[in-house]
Amino acid sequence: MVDFERIADVTDYVAGEPLSVLIDDIPALIIELDGRYVAIEDRCSHDGQPLSDGLITEGTIECARHGARFDLATGAALCMPATEGIATFDLVIKDGGFWGRSRKAELVPAATASQVAAASASGTAANEPSAVSTTTTEPFEAPDEGVLIESLREVIDPELMINIVDLGLIYGVTLTEDKVNVEMTLTSPACPAGPQIIQQSKMALMRVPGINSADIKLVMSPPWTPERMTDEARDQLGIF
Repeated sequence: MVDFERIADVTDYVAGEPLSVLIDDIPALIIELDGRYVAIEDRCSHDGQPLSDGLITEGTIECARHGARFDLATGAALCMPATEGIATFDLVIKDGGFWGRSRKAELVPAATASQVAAASASGTAANEPSAVSTTTTEPFEAPDEGVLIESLREVIDPELMINIVDLGLIYGVTLTEDKVNVEMTLTSPACPAGPQIIQQSKMALMRVPGINSADIKLVMSPPWTPERMTDEARDQLGIF
């Protein structure tokens, strides 16, 4: 069983707003639900869009882009266009912090304001787990460049609906131990989808086993041209 790891301080949580964290290197959100905290994956299963800006209501969160909704307690997809659920996580509060791990989440009571203050001041745990230990790591084989490139194929340009690899937006991928560095560009400097593409690229890389950090460097030289696209991408866009 994966050990709990401290992912944030309880005082980082702002009432009524989701708290963005990483749990086992997966982008996640901590959300208060009916007086309890839950942790869900910060990614719409439909197109990879972050859910952090989504509307939270009646125990659900709605993707701001296409309206897919997910159950906060179970991660289940509740409506189209999403057909798959999202991950949920175990979550506890101890020593003034949130502790999480990759597993199906059980609802845990949300700490009251007095509990938060007491936990922060004295180290007394709110909703303390029976046992919380330091995260352990096992040896792993570092992914090669091909695996990283394939992970970036999951990222789709929302305007052209083609993945960023086939579009020719990736200029370089390097790996140093557990950190990956990517140089990439956009189809134009004023591309409105730029921030979304960059964030989704980082999320895709962080889902690769063994990757603990991803840095995306946006470059505009040399400028992107349609000649950088693969033949398949050209066919999809009707460019011959």
